[in-house]
This record gives sequence, C-alpha cells and structure tokens, in this order.
Amino acid sequence: MTNPTATVPADLQILFEPIEVGEVTLSNRIVMTGHGTGMAEHHLPSAQHAAYYRERARGGVGMIGMAFPQIHPSSQNVPGEVQAYDPAVVPGLRKIADAVHEYETKIVMQLGHTGRQSSSTWSERPLFAPSSIPCALNREMPKAMEIEDIDELVEAHAVSAVHAREGGFDGVEIHSGYGGYLLASFLSPFSNFREDEYGGSVANRVRFARRALEAVRDAVGRDYLVGMNMQGHDFSPGGLEVSDAKEIAALLTGTGLLDYVVVKGATYYSASQNVPDMQHPKGVWLDLAASLREVVDVPVIAVGRVTDPYAAAQVLRDGGADLIAMTRQHIADPETVTKIRENRLEDLRGCIACNQGCIDRLFKITHTTCVHNPAAGYELELGEGTLVQAPADGGRVVVVGGGPAGMKAAEVCARRGFDTVLLERRERLGGQLRLASSVAGREEIAEVIRHLEVQLEKLGVEVRTGADADHEAVRALAPDHVLVATGSAPGRRIVGNLSHGVEATGLDSERVLDTFEVLERGAAVGEEVLIVDDGEGGWKGIALALQLAEEGKRVHLSTPLPYVGAALGPFTQNKLVPRVAAAGIVRHPFSLLIAVEDEDVVLRTDGEPHRLAGIDTVILAGWHEPVTDLYFDLKPRHGSVRRIGDAVASRTMLESIHEAERVARSV
Repeated sequence: MTNPTATVPADLQILFEPIEVGEVTLSNRIVMTGHGTGMAEHHLPSAQHAAYYRERARGGVGMIGMAFPQIHPSSQNVPGEVQAYDPAVVPGLRKIADAVHEYETKIVMQLGHTGRQSSSTWSERPLFAPSSIPCALNREMPKAMEIEDIDELVEAHAVSAVHAREGGFDGVEIHSGYGGYLLASFLSPFSNFREDEYGGSVANRVRFARRALEAVRDAVGRDYLVGMNMQGHDFSPGGLEVSDAKEIAALLTGTGLLDYVVVKGATYYSASQNVPDMQHPKGVWLDLAASLREVVDVPVIAVGRVTDPYAAAQVLRDGGADLIAMTRQHIADPETVTKIRENRLEDLRGCIACNQGCIDRLFKITHTTCVHNPAAGYELELGEGTLVQAPADGGRVVVVGGGPAGMKAAEVCARRGFDTVLLERRERLGGQLRLASSVAGREEIAEVIRHLEVQLEKLGVEVRTGADADHEAVRALAPDHVLVATGSAPGRRIVGNLSHGVEATGLDSERVLDTFEVLERGAAVGEEVLIVDDGEGGWKGIALALQLAEEGKRVHLSTPLPYVGAALGPFTQNKLVPRVAAAGIVRHPFSLLIAVEDEDVVLRTDGEPHRLAGIDTVILAGWHEPVTDLYFDLKPRHGSVRRIGDAVASRTMLESIHEAERVARSV
C-alpha cells in the first residue's frame, strides 16, 4: 500500500495523523472552521456554497465548518445567511454535504445566533441579549430575554440541528459560545447583568448554553458529532479571563455531550480580535486553546492566524491542540493540504490577513472572496476546471507592467498556454504592493508578490525587468495580444479635493512629497510632517504615519472623512484608530489641504481655514491617477490592446488582481 505521507516532510507528518472525533474519523488534523460567506440565496444554501466547499474538500482539508446558519429569525442580520430553522434548507444542505463527501472530508453546520451583536435591519425584530445593554460596535439596544424567549431559543438549536442531520452533514457546532454572540453574552459578566437563574454565578450563566447543548444532543442522538465554539478570553472590561473560560469549558465538556471544542477569543468590544488582521501576531489565540485543553477531555481545535504548515505542526507537537485551523489560509488557497502533502510548500498562496476580501466584504453585504485568489467565492466561474486553454496557435501575449495586475494576468495567460512576456520598468516586480510591503507592519503584503513570482518562473513566463517599454518596443515583440498594466501614480494635485471643488495651491513646493518619493526614492522627511489623505481613507497614509511616528517624527494626518481609516473594515478600524491615537499622531478630520505657503500649511477644517505652523514636510497619500500614455499610444496601432488594474482606475489590490484574472481569461 502506498504511504500517503511519503512525500510529506518529517516535521509535518503529524498534520496527517488521523484522529477520532466523537464517532467520526478525520483523515488529517487540518480544519477550516466556520466563517461567514454571504452566499445564501433567499436564505437557502446555494450552488455557490456547494462549489466553495467542494473546492476546499478537493484540496484535502480534514473537516469544514459551515457558518453562520441562523437558528431563529431574531438573528437574521444580513441577507446572505442561511436560515437553518427553515426545513427548506435540507435539500441545499444535502448538495453541500454530497459535494464535500465526494472527497471524504467531513463537514459540520454551525448553529448561530448573533444576539446583541447584530442589527434588526433584516429581521425587523428586537435583538436578543441577557441584559438591556447595547453592543459596543453595533449600538442597537437589545431586549433582555424573558424565560419564554430562552425556551424558544433552546428549541431552535435543536430544530436546526435536526435539519443539519437530515441534510447529510456529519455534525453541528454550537457557534455562539465565543465572540460575544448570544450564548457567549450569557456566559460573560461583561454582558450578563441578570439577577435570575441565568445570571450571577458561573453555574447560572452557563445554564442557557447547557440547555441548548442538551437539546441538540437529545435531537440528534449520541452517534452524531456535536462541537462548540468556546471563548478563551473576552479581551473586554469585566469580561471572562482565561481562568473563567477554563471553568466554563470544564462544566460544558463535563456533561459528556460535546465531542470537540474550538477555542477563540474576543467580543465586539475588542472586535479586531474576532477576525484578526495583520495588525495581530500570528498564532494570536493559540495560548487560549492550550489553556482550555488542560481542563477538557475532548479534542481541541486551535485557531488564530495560522498559515505556515511548520507552525501548525509545532502546535500539535507541543500539545497545544489536537487539531489546527487554517481557515483564511483555505480561502486564499483551497489546495493548501494537498500542497503540504506533496511537499510543494513554495506553491502555497499564503493568506496575508488583510481581511479585505473575506470579512470586509460581508460588511458590504456581498459574499466573501480573497484579494489574491479571485476564484474564492467565484468557483462556479473561476474554480477548478473552468480555465479554457488557448487555441493551438494562440500566439503571444505581452503584458506591460509588473505590479499585481500585470503579474496575475501573465500567470493566467501562461496557464492557458500562451507564449507570455512580461515587461516591467522597475528592476523588481511587485509595483505598489512592494512599496506597501516596505512599510512597518505591512510586510505580509509581499506574500502576494512572492507567490506570483514563483508561479511566473514555473510557468516559463519571460520576465524582463528594467524595461521601460514604448509602443515600438512592444511591437518589436510581435504580440498577438497586449495587456497594459502600467498602474497608477500620485500627481501634483489632490484628486479627492476636486470632489469638494477645491484646488490646493503650493503643491510645487520642495517640501511637498508623495508616497512614491518617500518609499521608493528615499526622499528626506523633516521632523514635523503632515500626511494628507484626500478621502481615500485606507492604509496608504495611516501606515506611513505610524512608521514615521515610530521613528520619532511629529506627525499630523488630515482627512476630509470623519476619522482616519474610515474606508477600512470595522474590525480593522477597531484596532487601528486607537493605535493612531496612542502613537501621538495629531488627527485633522473633516479637513482638506488648501495651501502650502512659505511659512504655514493651510487646511480647511469644517469649512474654516486652519493654519499649521512648523510643518517641514507635506506628504500626499491619497488617490492616484492612471498611467495611460502607453495604452492610448498602442490602441490605434494594435488590434488587441486592453488595459487592466490601476491603469484603468486607481483601486485596491483586490480589484486589480481580480480584473486581471478575468481579462486574461477572455483573451
């Protein structure tokens, strides 16, 4: 018999040891835990759901969690969630289960209720909570649940669990034991101020969760897999500490009704911890899992920014957990397990924890994807088996520009079988992503570049750096198709000001720089700095401001928005905005730069002029403008010329990479 771990490096073989979880055997120790996808159609499982989970199962992951099916109408906070309490979900669940089981992966359905950390916009019902105290992030006053409400929600857990079993799922996972959601809000004194039998002592606060667990187990039987998300720490004032979490975990697992636990942390008070981005260290919750594992006798799944296989294996060897979750890693690369098994670690497309494509998209009321895996969430269009090969005489594609759009386009064209040439004027590939990754705290962005560079080399793409191409140089390569990915660049005007009818003056001053001059050309920056965000509201100005403040500069940051970073996702903001304040950065909200004078810099704040004296350097860190000269030079001279990425319009890496994928497929 062939050894399935024969090609796995010795240090990683522990990841592929089978494990018994309840009555189920998992083929390996790697898990993709439940995460919102927003893929439901009319609150029912969709074909996209099945395609999404099938792709991860095909990639070899041991177990998948499906989130965040709602157990009750009072929890419906976005349209893309499945209503697990509706019997109509069963056929759709069956299609998902069949798709996953085709590859012998197991799948569990979460039983979710968002509690006070929700919104009544979609349900038009009051939010449920243990006490009438609003969530710190969503700020809607909930109803303090009456006993009959609790009874109804206990039964709702059981009804939804039955639907999961009828739908062919291998188990259910009680979701809201962590994160400040409904059951967790009862467990924690941070949110539970009740004086009845569901508040006060730990035994009382755990009563609701225990009743829900008992009802689920009675409904599905002892031979069905039942797990639970658990809180390891609230990271919230007056909330659960590790010692409290251990006591609760011991009580709930001591019932003998649970088969496994997933250990996480945080509430919406510390919302950045719920889906920790690159502001957080890797392995952010691993110590919590290890602590709870000391007091439970069921398998523990550790979670928390684990993307590196060696780090994952080390957790298991150290006894910190029995299984390891690599959840966002599987959004970025559904073939993660297969690549580890085949010792193709260089081919892994690593999650960079930017949150832009996954959780942030859910806040925009659409489905999840990934910045550098365009197929994520679009498997029916872009997934395995959808790439159409070029005709035998497809010819040559020349891609001009080696930023993220150009690199991705070159990769896709090469995969299709085109003879592909990539021209880049800089000496290194990566474009603006390389500049962004040079800023302290943003280094992980470089993974996007690394992955694409590896693929271009393996695919035999001819890469020419230091090639400042004009139309004659392009035509000399005799291309059949040209893709122009020349990107965007800052100019000597403030694009965002124009929306307000304001043209800034004095931008030709020697003390005015742009981010390219600072990050790429190493221009000297004075001791007193004003960084100008013109309404883009993203990381560009903030990351540079934090770095300069760390270097000892006195930094001002202006924005026409209500606060800095206003365009970023709420979980990112939750950590970033306090960081900016703690760094001593002087913020100027509702402000436009209107003049750089000989002595002063003038902002217009709330419609009134505001002078800043002593500013040595002004750095423009806002919207860019497309670089289009080559495109419009080539367009009348060549029959097949298209532009992609920032050369079309200055956007983010997500739009650039996704657009490159789709355009390259259409060549």
